[in-house]
Amino acid sequence: MQMITKVEKYSQILFITAAIAAVLLFGGKAIAYPRAVQETMLVGPWELAVQVGMDGASLAFPVNVPDYNAVSALNYTFPVMGTPISIKLKQYLPDLGWDTNIVKRPNGGIVASLQVKAADLEQKVWLVSDDPERQAISSPVGGVAIKRLYDSGTAEKLAGRMADGSAIGIISVWIEDANVPLEFVIEKGEKITLPGSQYCLKILEYMPHYSIDIGTKEVINRSENPVNPAIKIGIDNGKDKREQWLWSKFATSPHTENKLPFRVTFTDFDLGGKEGRYIIAVLPESKSWLFLFKDGKNQAATDILGKSFVFTKEGYSFVIEDVVSQAGIETSWKNNSENLQHPAIIAFIGYGDMMQDIVLEYNKPYHYNAESGTIVLLYRQRAKPSGDSM
Repeated sequence: MQMITKVEKYSQILFITAAIAAVLLFGGKAIAYPRAVQETMLVGPWELAVQVGMDGASLAFPVNVPDYNAVSALNYTFPVMGTPISIKLKQYLPDLGWDTNIVKRPNGGIVASLQVKAADLEQKVWLVSDDPERQAISSPVGGVAIKRLYDSGTAEKLAGRMADGSAIGIISVWIEDANVPLEFVIEKGEKITLPGSQYCLKILEYMPHYSIDIGTKEVINRSENPVNPAIKIGIDNGKDKREQWLWSKFATSPHTENKLPFRVTFTDFDLGGKEGRYIIAVLPESKSWLFLFKDGKNQAATDILGKSFVFTKEGYSFVIEDVVSQAGIETSWKNNSENLQHPAIIAFIGYGDMMQDIVLEYNKPYHYNAESGTIVLLYRQRAKPSGDSM
């Protein structure tokens, strides 16, 4: 089965938007309809509607399924008139589901699998160090982030300097395109001599909540919460002086001022002085560290697998089940049951010689971007001819 990238974010949607997370994950309950009601709502006959562009005509093709409660092979091909696009229906599923698994990749990042528990609900979540959209989960009751380390001594240095409140994070510097960077635990005002380089580096400013004032266009700090952590660095080799902002959550920004002579990144470890926030720090093929704020101070733990850690609201917690290096995650579709619950169609969409498989969920538009424009596909109940009675 083809891996579907558009749905890889599903397990984290409850966290990415904090307000939604509070309702759906940390307080809400799923609504279950009786099977008879579901079948009344979902019963066919069905069709596939296809529209080319915003103003294009909508075409409708019938979708005949022999048994709504069973997986069925389909073999229909529909050409989209006026375009080089064709659509081939491959399979019908009565109850679409998704399987997400950790897979080893030679150049992959670090994956942490978590089990988040809240009242009667358990949610599996994956954090991925090299995927910006999966590096953290957050909600009103707390959050967890994953950070990658390169030097075996960095975590211990970081633990000590976070405990006394001086460290704000880590600077990683790649001198002359080195494969592994130099890594430095930093605090505000710190000056660093870079081995193998004529430059020295200084931390000029730190802002937990970097922002731009719309009126004055000046850089401002909106709060002491680590919403958008950023540092301003200065580099100097005696002849050449440059200054540059670096952001922990973003590799680049339109506010970049000067191109630096080497690659530099900033990784924040600011817990904001609040309980319920956690950072998993991992060195590939080594032990994992967990940084947290508890009893009024920053703390670090190393024996973390299988342990339960609490968020700020009673009954809400998470367990770190596994941490895997050189890995990523893949999500694939499956059929959950032989009951009409969440119908879907697996299809191929072809543009010239290129074919892509897609998942069409009942009553959910699917947008396909082609050179001829956007094509919208909708698997839906077939409209009854006028005059037909119920």
